[in-house]
Amino acid sequence: MIHPNRILLLISLLLLGCGGCASWTKRAKELEHEGAATNRPVRTTRSIEVESQFVQLRFDPSDPDQLQSIWQWVDETVIPAETRTLLARNGLRVGRVAQHDRLEARVEQFKAQNPTDVIDEFLASASVASHQSEGTDRIPLRIGKRKELPVRSPIEGEHVVLFHDGEHLIGETLRDPQFLFAMTAERGRAARTMRLRLRPEVQHGEMKQSFIAGGAAMRIDVRRPAWSFERLEFDLPGGEGDLFVITETASRRGLGRQMLGGKNVDQLEQQTLVLLRIAHVPQTADAL
Repeated sequence: MIHPNRILLLISLLLLGCGGCASWTKRAKELEHEGAATNRPVRTTRSIEVESQFVQLRFDPSDPDQLQSIWQWVDETVIPAETRTLLARNGLRVGRVAQHDRLEARVEQFKAQNPTDVIDEFLASASVASHQSEGTDRIPLRIGKRKELPVRSPIEGEHVVLFHDGEHLIGETLRDPQFLFAMTAERGRAARTMRLRLRPEVQHGEMKQSFIAGGAAMRIDVRRPAWSFERLEFDLPGGEGDLFVITETASRRGLGRQMLGGKNVDQLEQQTLVLLRIAHVPQTADAL
């Protein structure tokens, strides 16, 4: 049975959109055409490409270890033991997938256990359904250039963010926090390999303007303050086709729960499964 609140929300959204349905359709086609020409990243031999996929799973209190079933097909030793321990203390688990077909089959089982109804799909398309929408994106990277990968929508209001530095639990009250991974691509030791360096961060507060020196000129940089967790930085080494996974730990806590947890439109707990695949690595001489 559909909850009355969901029906009212759907009706409200439909009423807001009825007056401009035709123009929306026309504009959508125009944007699609424009995007094909200008907004889509152009694949060249000089670009490293990483494919990101977010899978939303409803958290089942009766089966708190549901996500942990995937780790039998994942190699966690690609992360040094000290870093792995510190990540676990902060509720994060990372590894390289050893058996792609088995993990992908398990993810499909997760999706079958969490079916999406028509209202869920409509609300997802309206970007109001969840703390993070599902989907796949292809991200172009250049060697040494920072790229940001948001892992959930900003959380409105003031919230306490927790970080375990190995000895102490540190808490900061931040306004409108948004959790992300700062990504940087580095050259690998062998041809057609790379290291994807990720660092958890949380941006918060108001936009601030700063000046950055660039050659003979200065440029203006506008961004929100960020709490960057240097001690949680880790490298994912690999080549084309390698797949990596990031989830919460079995005991949901700290940064992992805040980054990868959330609620859907029914206010039911969700968990985000993050999959990162190295889609393309250019020749070393071309990766400038």
